[in-house]
Amino acid sequence: MIQSDTRPHAITQNETKRRPRRRRLRYHPLWYVGYAILILWAIVTIGPFVEMGLLSFKSNFGIYADPFGLTGFNPGNYPIAWNGPLGQVGFVTYFVNTIEVAVLAVLLGVGFGTLAGYSLARKGGQLSNILFRVFSLSLGVPVIVAVIPIYELLESWQLLDTQIGVAIVYAAFIVPTATVIMRSFFAVFPKEMLEAATLDGCSEIGLLWRIVLPLSKGGLVGVIILSLIYVWGEVQFSIVLLNSPESKTLAIGLLGFQGQFITNEGALFAGLAMATLPILVAYLLLQRNITKGLTLGAFH
Repeated sequence: MIQSDTRPHAITQNETKRRPRRRRLRYHPLWYVGYAILILWAIVTIGPFVEMGLLSFKSNFGIYADPFGLTGFNPGNYPIAWNGPLGQVGFVTYFVNTIEVAVLAVLLGVGFGTLAGYSLARKGGQLSNILFRVFSLSLGVPVIVAVIPIYELLESWQLLDTQIGVAIVYAAFIVPTATVIMRSFFAVFPKEMLEAATLDGCSEIGLLWRIVLPLSKGGLVGVIILSLIYVWGEVQFSIVLLNSPESKTLAIGLLGFQGQFITNEGALFAGLAMATLPILVAYLLLQRNITKGLTLGAFH
């Protein structure tokens, strides 16, 4: 009874001694400097999205005369962006093309990257380490270096100016990222659980499908959303490989609002806002998985 009465009292005294120290650390001048930097960074990051939404409701006159005010309010920009500029296809066509390319590219890229990451994590050894370094180094290859060879390759395969051809290219660039991140998840997976499942007669595909992937869904979701963000905003390949208006994605389809002599700036910003909203919502909903995937991919 005496020990049970004195322990809470001792804990309370220790906590009382620590509180002033915590207050001193919290209100240290560096604390304010850190928060000021975070606030400034948040403004710099969020500001362009807010300004894009504001400009999407303004006419050309209002954009140039008062870019930060409400002069020239024009909500009709969104119907114009939805229907597309004169002589071009509408926003729906670009959106559907982007969805088709994104789904196929993510399925192929994340699928093969997950299999590669699982193989590298399970086999181990010197060869697996060398292959893992090769995948890691491939992340630093400039995209512009591969544009001309890929253009000639798709032309020889008769896949130029098609959603399938562009999706295959995107998938090839997704595979290294998916391999590096998913291999990091699989490397820390309990081997005892896999050995027990193997003794029960489970195959390698069964291990991956029934045990490993369900327990690694955080990393898998992170890889999927990162790949989706890449495909959604990629311009360099799509502007070279997609020429006809009916095959263009959102990233280059919205360039049709820029005319030779005059550009409907309000409709262009409205199209950008509609194109940004889906991927922005997906990122906000799944940002924890993205952070977790990037962290594991960096430290393992």
